[in-house]
Amino acid sequence: MGPKHARLLEFLATRGQVEFDAKQVKRARQLLKEARAELLGPLPTNTRATIIDGWVRRITLSCREARELWPEIAAGPPALARLEEIEVLFDDELDAWVEVARQHPLRVTRFHLNGEYVDQDTGEVLAEGEGSGDMVAAAAALSYATELVFELYIDDTSSFAALDLPELTTLWVRSNTYSEDGLDDRVLGTLWQARCPRLRRLGWEASGAIDPAVALAAPSNITELGVWSSNRVAVLEALVANRPSLTAIGMADRDSDEPDDLDDDALRRLGEGRRMFAPRCSYYRAFNAGHRLLHALEREADGAEHFAALRGRHAHHANVHFQYGNALTDLYAKVDAYCEALIVDPDHLPSHANLGNTLLALGRPAIAIPHVRRYLDANPTFAGGWRNLARAHRALGEEAEALAAEANVPPDEDDE
Repeated sequence: MGPKHARLLEFLATRGQVEFDAKQVKRARQLLKEARAELLGPLPTNTRATIIDGWVRRITLSCREARELWPEIAAGPPALARLEEIEVLFDDELDAWVEVARQHPLRVTRFHLNGEYVDQDTGEVLAEGEGSGDMVAAAAALSYATELVFELYIDDTSSFAALDLPELTTLWVRSNTYSEDGLDDRVLGTLWQARCPRLRRLGWEASGAIDPAVALAAPSNITELGVWSSNRVAVLEALVANRPSLTAIGMADRDSDEPDDLDDDALRRLGEGRRMFAPRCSYYRAFNAGHRLLHALEREADGAEHFAALRGRHAHHANVHFQYGNALTDLYAKVDAYCEALIVDPDHLPSHANLGNTLLALGRPAIAIPHVRRYLDANPTFAGGWRNLARAHRALGEEAEALAAEANVPPDEDDE
């Protein structure tokens, strides 16, 4: 929401921790609908969009939708002034959208071309045929793109050799076809024949193995290389030993996957890879990489940057907003992040707990209490929660309630 939605914000501010009657609920829904329509501009109100700080940052469109909306997006409506990325879901209108996209270049230069062909309502996989030809055709219509994500199925005929993207700096490829017979090697090798003179960052996600020799053959203009494969340790060792020009090496996130004999320079490059790379299409891997940055390596700034980017692509996951809040230091920004998590999932207990803690730190005990209690309802043995509840009541001058909360601290948790 943005400050321009004065009527809605005024309506919500006059309520609080109270129940809405039917009339109020109807009014709130109407105001929310109006606000969303204003935020989306020319986009339909049911568009899947990531909205941050009152601005649309990322949208997902099917080819059928994109074909109709592309000219309006290209016109640069004010509501989409901060749009950063568009995901296009391939369907049977791909060719029609490609023709429209070729005629209407956008200000946006980041695109996710999703050739997974999954029914968005049922999750049914509709097609698993060769997809590189469609990717090359779609990319040609977006020749001004600086960052692309390809998500596709491949086979022995797949090739990226025909790519001609003079502005491209970053490419991420997710191969959805499982193979252990060198299929990914062959297709990755064709990428080295493409005309992408400014390409410097490449990520390749595969379920099978990648021949280290193929990764080593990457053109010299690629200085940041990430590989997620079943033999990632062998690829890492080869890159460390033979490609000193790489400034960042993206790799899997588990410590057990790393050789013990990496020198300081290799660890530095691997660390840069962890900061800059995360699988774009495998949500759980990307989440784990950020979680490791934040908690295992205690690199809060990098963790905040990682989850800020991740929540732009996965705004419908409460855990992303929760971890983003954990990485922040500004208390008001933390409150915003935890509230976003609770909008996605009102029962996300860790967000209730941390929101209560943060509100207490901001001197807002009255509104902290419902969140602390919500967590304690599900975790009544959590000593820290009872102590926070006691603190909140005591700050409000409610000594009897504070003593009652302290009485619930488990006996073996009396000491801080």
